[in-house]
Amino acid sequence: MNKFEQMKAEKDGLDCFEDMIRYATENVPVESIPEDDLQRMKWYGVFHRPQKPGTFMMRLRVTGGRLTAAQVRTIADIARSFGGGTADITTRQNVQLRDLRLPDIPGIPGILSQLASVGISTRQTGMDNVRNFIGCPLAGIDGMELFDSTPLVEALAAAYLAAGKEFSNLPRKFNVSIAGCRDDCGDAQSQDLGFVPATRDLNGRRVAGFNVLAGGALGGTSPRLATPLDVFVVPEDVVPVFLALLSIYRDHGPREVRTRARLKWLIAEWGEERLRDELERQLGRTLPRAGADERLQVAGDHLGIHPQRQVGLNYVGLHVPVGRITADDLLGLADLADTYGRGELRLTVDQNVVIPHVPDSALSALLAEPLLRRLKPNPSNIWRNLVACTGNDYCHFSLIDTKRHAYQLAQELERRGVQVPRGTRIHVSGCIHACGKHHIADIGLQGTNIRLGNRVEEAADVYVGGRLGEQPRLASRVLENVHWEDLPVLVEALVRQRFAQTVPLSLLRLQTATSQTPANSDLEEVNA
Repeated sequence: MNKFEQMKAEKDGLDCFEDMIRYATENVPVESIPEDDLQRMKWYGVFHRPQKPGTFMMRLRVTGGRLTAAQVRTIADIARSFGGGTADITTRQNVQLRDLRLPDIPGIPGILSQLASVGISTRQTGMDNVRNFIGCPLAGIDGMELFDSTPLVEALAAAYLAAGKEFSNLPRKFNVSIAGCRDDCGDAQSQDLGFVPATRDLNGRRVAGFNVLAGGALGGTSPRLATPLDVFVVPEDVVPVFLALLSIYRDHGPREVRTRARLKWLIAEWGEERLRDELERQLGRTLPRAGADERLQVAGDHLGIHPQRQVGLNYVGLHVPVGRITADDLLGLADLADTYGRGELRLTVDQNVVIPHVPDSALSALLAEPLLRRLKPNPSNIWRNLVACTGNDYCHFSLIDTKRHAYQLAQELERRGVQVPRGTRIHVSGCIHACGKHHIADIGLQGTNIRLGNRVEEAADVYVGGRLGEQPRLASRVLENVHWEDLPVLVEALVRQRFAQTVPLSLLRLQTATSQTPANSDLEEVNA
């Protein structure tokens, strides 16, 4: 066994709750807590941050990205009282709280009790569990959707959490998305399991349901896009299919080498056909073959003002730069949702926020609110699809400060007057785990370190040409070890080259001429 499998065999992650509370109430120093128990705390969304010893991150479970104003106020109060006054919106429509101390987690008014009072759980949001279930942020209000998938994403989360220890020991994490819209809002091709809208003739009538994609994963040295299982699933079969596939992954997924334990590796060994056969064996019946794909495009950015399917109502998408938001702005969003909407907010996979149910008559007043000068409904194209993972200020895997660099890169591109086409995706990941999803971006940046003389500096490998949809492809790495000071010139050149898969010689000369990095023979990569 590798050390993680041994840890899980000794004690299930769900059995650590009382230990965690004891460590917290007795104020046990972090350095005195066994490492295995620190790992097990992740089953309850509690992550020690070794780069800031004694501090913790908490990952919430925000199913489908939907929050009430009351929940957002509670998150803001916790961030302000215990967490340094900020929170992060993630690429899984989720929220992470920062700079927490373990003694603040239990008790009243401890963090867990405050979250529970508004119906928010942190359970099984980390380690070898099914992570936050992604859904369409416009479910139920999109006039073009095939159907409202809200009940299904909620049913998936409920079924998983109710299963308890049945699925608390998976080989690795498992990501799921489901959307009934036509815009692939869940980036299904990047998930372990994606349900995408489809129609099929069954028993003489046209039925709306889902085609199933499996085996997507962007992290590691072998990123993979999910591929079709060639099955059609009616809505009432979504939960049974999910649980059956999860059982297969639990029982047959590889566990020996942790870096080769995702579902994609089981598919590499078995192939899609054998996985489908095993799925049907688990279900005890044959599933119809895939129907007609009803997706029309890859997800938009959900920003700006748009009419809902409900006459006279609108949703307003607001941009949260690189996903980091203050407690004050969270409170402001909750107030706006109550004042102009119906007390609801929705998060997107691009780390932004949507206020639904805004009447036509209230739009002018909402747009005049001071908060919308910071959280803009219509940012420039440079900012619209800019995504950045947590970065090394809070994540010990990250090699660079992603959010600061992404923010400054956008500012510099604006200062240069760079004209970025609408929909251009610039994604920044701090490391090979690819939480910033740089493999599916037009321009993707993966953090690395380089040595300049006797200094270690932050840099990036550059990827271009990633995309999802009808002809998906992973981005190609075209340059390595580019110093961050050189990236604005390079990104501007890439924009002008319209994201060619290979960088032309002129661009390489441009990079060489402007780079402050030494020649390759003098360049040493650190922490590869």
